[in-house]
Amino acid sequence: MLTKRAFLSTVATAGAATGFALSVGSRALADEYPSRAIHFILPFPAGPTDLVTRLYAQRISQDWHEPAVVDARPGATGSIGAQAVAQAKPDGYTLLFTVDLPITMAPNLLKVPYDPQRDLIPIAAVMEANNVLVTNAATGIKTLAELIAAAKAKPGALTFASAGIGSPAHFCSEMINHQAGITMTHVPYKAAAAAMNAVLAGTVTAFCGPIAQALPFLKSGQVYALGVSGSKPSPQLPGVPPLSAAYPGLVITNWFGVLAPAHTPDAIRDKLAIELKKIYDDPEVKQKLLSVGLEPNWIPGSELSQKIAADLKKWHDLMALAGIHAG
Repeated sequence: MLTKRAFLSTVATAGAATGFALSVGSRALADEYPSRAIHFILPFPAGPTDLVTRLYAQRISQDWHEPAVVDARPGATGSIGAQAVAQAKPDGYTLLFTVDLPITMAPNLLKVPYDPQRDLIPIAAVMEANNVLVTNAATGIKTLAELIAAAKAKPGALTFASAGIGSPAHFCSEMINHQAGITMTHVPYKAAAAAMNAVLAGTVTAFCGPIAQALPFLKSGQVYALGVSGSKPSPQLPGVPPLSAAYPGLVITNWFGVLAPAHTPDAIRDKLAIELKKIYDDPEVKQKLLSVGLEPNWIPGSELSQKIAADLKKWHDLMALAGIHAG
């Protein structure tokens, strides 16, 4: 019969052996990974996310000698694609490459069939996209101060476009409404391209849209840039001040990152993160993205988890304050 001390010693030895076996098994799994095609689920149609995803997928395929397939599944503010990954097998072969919309914004607006913090785990963010607040040149409104003065003179008469209820452009303009004490009327469109076209046509007063999308029209003089939504000036628009210079806290940036299904083994997640960082550090990759108005910005998985938690609360509070709802 085992004494208590011998029993505990046996249990401890067995536990150590099990832990060692799991560690060895995890390393072996990572060594074998990938052994077949990796699928990057892209939850949006063609645009900046498509460009970034395909660039990274191409490099991963070259480095790992396995296909990296981009699988576009747009719809429902990105939640269709996010759901597909949340429900996928956690083996590193089905990954989500997305902006933050279906992770921090959509869950506050819609009854999405996944919990972004429970069902998905961040690998890293590789990119950041700031918005720029623009007006049609014909309005004569060239600065944020002029926009606010015009809105105060005619409450509700000025309009702002967005790519839909609960989109970054919607949140940006509602934050301006709240912090500046003005009332601009929201006009939602189905996509950012349609919202920008509305500004170009003079149908709406303003749009807080992606810098990459606005650049051609800024260069041609068709629109004015009133401010960028990041916490500091954008290298793409060095002469344009951040909106937060006038209203602290008025910061909206969209990260681009990779998330995996929850319970994906640590060793596989680490291997993915190392590869993403290798691609991120390539000067050629950075230059390609900068040339189309996108800003490389590395956020490791642990920090991205914290940011997701903070942004979920931030957008929840704003939606409650502004009365934003899906209906």
